Amino acid sequence: MRTKHWFEVDKNGLAQIQGDKPKTYILRELIQNAWDEDIKECEVTLQMLSGKIKATVSDDSPEGFRDLTDSFTLFKETYKRSDPTKRGRFNLGEKQAIARCIYAYIETTKGAVVFDKYGRHTKRSKRAKGSMVEVLFHANRTDFQTILMTIKNYLPPKNIRFTLNGEHIPSREPKRIVSAMLMTENKEGQIFKRTTRKTEIHIHQANGTAYLYEMGIPVTSIECKYSVEIQQKVPLSIDRETVPEAYLKDVYAEVLNAMANELQKEEASETWVRLGSEDERVQKETLKQVIEQRYGDKVVVANPFDRVSVDDALSHGYKAIYGSEMSKEEWNRIKEYELIPSSSQIFSHEFVSSTPYEPNEDMEKVSNLAKKIAERFLHTMIGTIFLRSPKATVGASYDTATKILTFNVSKLGLGFFNPPVSERVINLLIHELGHEKGMHTETGYHETITDLAGKLVIVALREPDFFEAT
Repeated sequence: MRTKHWFEVDKNGLAQIQGDKPKTYILRELIQNAWDEDIKECEVTLQMLSGKIKATVSDDSPEGFRDLTDSFTLFKETYKRSDPTKRGRFNLGEKQAIARCIYAYIETTKGAVVFDKYGRHTKRSKRAKGSMVEVLFHANRTDFQTILMTIKNYLPPKNIRFTLNGEHIPSREPKRIVSAMLMTENKEGQIFKRTTRKTEIHIHQANGTAYLYEMGIPVTSIECKYSVEIQQKVPLSIDRETVPEAYLKDVYAEVLNAMANELQKEEASETWVRLGSEDERVQKETLKQVIEQRYGDKVVVANPFDRVSVDDALSHGYKAIYGSEMSKEEWNRIKEYELIPSSSQIFSHEFVSSTPYEPNEDMEKVSNLAKKIAERFLHTMIGTIFLRSPKATVGASYDTATKILTFNVSKLGLGFFNPPVSERVINLLIHELGHEKGMHTETGYHETITDLAGKLVIVALREPDFFEAT
């Protein structure tokens, strides 16, 4: 026996493959088919029967079904493949939906077809305009309520009056509309492939669960503050429920760029923000706002090889962040835009391009005072160095390994040392020599500087010549 068809499709087998899908997809496929046509009205009715749902989708398309065989021919050629603004592409969805049904009836301007326990057969009935699809499938009351709520979350086009059981489901105005180049699917020549095309992105405030929409039809839930409606085909797997991660990143980046001004502190570390921040599309000003909301306006990248600079940053009220706190891609964007300096850039204790400076009399007195304080109260002998280092970020630094206190004349200025005993000189010496017992963030450091301050007050009262003999 010969037949012109290479393949046959088993209805029960197709139904089994769809078995774990939520029953909402049955109505989704029928509604999106109606919305793809030149219609002004689309009406959906749902009725709960005994263990079954009866659903009807009707529209007023002047032409009705363009080809009635589309209702039962898988992957048949369709005009929708070459139009990115149409939702259909595989000519598969309605067959997947009908496969789950006990009964289905399609009536259009070209005729009618029935799917029942006897198989498929046609009828002479015709409609003057539009199409009507009626289906019956097994379901419980929870399924019924879920389908109702899902359809109420659809975003009907402005030019279509959409009703559900007589209730008008109005179109919704988005919070923001932006244009962007996004991946889509389109037939070019004889190949249906993914390509890039400029489209509008409609950003809606999410009412509960946020969704990624393809021209009003929810595709998948997303972890986002907003629902996002793409005004062209979304790249999907054949089950029409899986979106490439790279595509979602692009979408999140575009949404983030558009809505960064609304970002709250508690939202700055949410998944969608992090994914959007990884994307090459994220703008410099957007990423800057994300960083400020997440970490504040005083932030440095902690240099693990320069512990002193990290300590200085923390002591000056900076947030020091480490490599593990962001993904590789987020760091790439931050480095590209040079948004966060390292702790060493702001608080470097390296005296680069330095030249020695011959101390004057006042500087010698300050040096002697530092040595006396260290010897008497810290029980250690220290040395001092004076130099010029215009590129260094600090005025002084104490190295606990070498016991050397370095004064950077370029930052301090000559006036700092005159007079040699002053509030600011004592402040600096206590601050730097306190590092003999720890860093800024360590208890030993704070105990040492308070101890030094207290003892120096008593010495000033009892032994004033301790300072005068410098």
